[in-house]
Amino acid sequence: MEPRPHLDRPAGRLARLAGLVLAGLTCAAAAGFFVLPLLGRWFVRGIELTVAACVWLATSIGVGVSVWDVLGTIGRASVGALLTPTGSLALSILVVVGITALYWLQRLLESEEGSSS
Repeated sequence: MEPRPHLDRPAGRLARLAGLVLAGLTCAAAAGFFVLPLLGRWFVRGIELTVAACVWLATSIGVGVSVWDVLGTIGRASVGALLTPTGSLALSILVVVGITALYWLQRLLESEEGSSS
């Protein structure tokens, strides 16, 4: 079988590029429309949790609780949060992301090593 001759069609290539750009902009706008309000909520919730933790820590130390008791309570709360289904799922997702990142980093470093020799 002989390969087909290469046809140079700049109009077709330009139309394909314009379609891809339009699809990308549409996806970006939709993601921004749905994700930006969530990011704002998560940011405010993070600030609320940080302030609450600081107040709790200051109150605990001000009452006379030792630092080790405070750290023990924080550790128990952290373990309790990880033992919930949501915490376990989040931890599992982070492990998978980390393994995937290490795999691709290894592939990248191997390809650079092979090309530099």
